[in-house]
Amino acid sequence: MIQYTAAEISGLYKKFKQGDDRAFEELYNRLSSGLYNYCVRLLGDWHYAEDVLVETFAKLANSKLDERGNLKAWLYRVATNACYTFFRKKKTESKLFEQQLSSVLSNPGPDFVKELRMQKLLSELPEYQRIVVILKFYEQMTYQDISDVLCCPLGTVKSRMHQGLKKLRSMVKEQES
Repeated sequence: MIQYTAAEISGLYKKFKQGDDRAFEELYNRLSSGLYNYCVRLLGDWHYAEDVLVETFAKLANSKLDERGNLKAWLYRVATNACYTFFRKKKTESKLFEQQLSSVLSNPGPDFVKELRMQKLLSELPEYQRIVVILKFYEQMTYQDISDVLCCPLGTVKSRMHQGLKKLRSMVKEQES
């Protein structure tokens, strides 16, 4: 995964706000795949993840942000809030597992089965734990970045991570028994 500095991202945003449409396209190209993957993992549905991605970048296009802030964290916060809205509307996660199971049966590669198992375990975590685990391990964010995305104290992020990993370990041990 290619990492871009906050200064590069901020510079592109500034160019876009000055009228350079190609800068917005470049922002989208650099940030959309990571943001999309995050939303798919969080929501478990690529259709909704696409909707959240479009909504997030639309908000970016219409925003008037301070260029000194962490734009990537802001985007993830907007996407996370959109996912929370989705969770409030749709409380059933069993559909996700059934959809993934049907797709794995048509192409049961070992990596895909492993990823499906991990998705199932992640879907069993409470939202607040699942989000920090996904941001840390799938999006390679620092604890401070996660704190910025979720607008919560650093200690809260660490606590949620600890609880989430503890719960995941126990679920894995349960399955192996």
